[in-house]
Parts: sequence; structure tokens; C-alpha cells
Amino acid sequence: MESQILPSQQQSSSERLAVYQHAYLARLLEVLRELFPCTRFAIGDDLFDQFAAGYLQRYPPHSYTLGRLADHWALYLDETRPPDADWGAFVVELSRLEQAIDRIFDGPGPEGLPRFVLPANASADFRLTPVPGFELHDFQFPVSHYYTAWKAGAQPSWPERGEQCLALLRRDYIVRRHELKRVQWELLSALARGQSLGASLAGTAAAPEEIRAWFTRWSAAGFFAAVA
Repeated sequence: MESQILPSQQQSSSERLAVYQHAYLARLLEVLRELFPCTRFAIGDDLFDQFAAGYLQRYPPHSYTLGRLADHWALYLDETRPPDADWGAFVVELSRLEQAIDRIFDGPGPEGLPRFVLPANASADFRLTPVPGFELHDFQFPVSHYYTAWKAGAQPSWPERGEQCLALLRRDYIVRRHELKRVQWELLSALARGQSLGASLAGTAAAPEEIRAWFTRWSAAGFFAAVA
């Protein structure tokens, strides 16, 4: 090592190397703080930094880009959280929401695509394709409500357990969050898996007028890609 990193008048080779190591770890910590600001707000800076230090030890970065640094973050939180504590599950889900928002924002989106119009002659065999940047998520805590309150500058309290289904998509370079009923989430999930319109609607108990209203709203929101 001394042949590669020469000592200075004030520091040995090992001490000079330690400076770079500390600076690198500080940069990694800064990146994690920037990626999960709402999670950091929820648990506080000190606890977040403790989690981040443990994460970097268990999952040190191996990619050439820091864009992959947080690939296992939510997994690490889930692996290390107290199994019987709801707060741990909430923090995991909040991190997953933040990670999804970042992923969708940085990935391909629907900007520039033609507007979707449902064909008048669409049959039961018709298949709908979600636009690029569309994801469906279901949570056991209302993490989107918490995130919205935090974004607005409020001081939200940790929520009680309660199911929340979401559709996330990028539109005009903003990641939109649309809350869904469970039946809507299941319908959209079937369509996203490539099932036909008829198969996706099978077993849906909603009235035809209600279903038409859903598709009108989803089409206006930009959920679906234009039919080739």
C-alpha cells in the first residue's frame, strides 16, 4: 500500500487512505438520505443513519453507478425490523413507495405518446396495455396519505394499519399517485398481466355504469397506451 499511497509530512499511508474511506462512506450516506427523505423524516436522522450504516455493511455497493446503491434498501429494512412491531412494517412500505416514485421518475415514461382512445368496437377479447412508467402497488398502511402530508410540509403522525391500493405513473414528468379500491386494483392488475378485457372483468361485482366511469377516469389519467 505504501508504494501506491505515499505518506505525507502529517499522515502515514494508512491515515491518508482512511481519509478517502471516510469521505466515500459519507458520500454513500448522503445518497441514501437524498433517496429516502420521507423515510428519514419519519424515523429521524439519527435512526436513519444507523439503518444506513448497517445497510452499507450488509449490502456494500458493487455497481459502477450510485444509482444502484439502494437496490436492497427495503429488503434490508424488512430483514432487520422487529417482526411484531407495526412501525417496522410501515417504514418498509414507506421506503418502497419512495423507491417506486424514484424508479418511475427516472425510467421511461409516456410523454410524447399518442392519446389513448378506447375503440368503440372493443370486444371481450380486447387487451389494454399500460403506458411505460405505470406500476400497481398495494400496501398495508396508508403510506401515500402520509407522503402527501409530508410533501405539503405538515408533521404527520404515524398511521394506523389500513390497506391502500395505488396506481403510480409518470405524466408530464411528474409521478402521479392514484388511490384505488381493491376491486379496481385487481381489475387493473389482470389487465397489466395481459388478460383480455372480458377475462379481467369476470367476477367484478360492480355495475356496468360504474365500470365505464372507472375506465373513463383511467383513460383521462393516461393509464393506457394507444392501440396500434
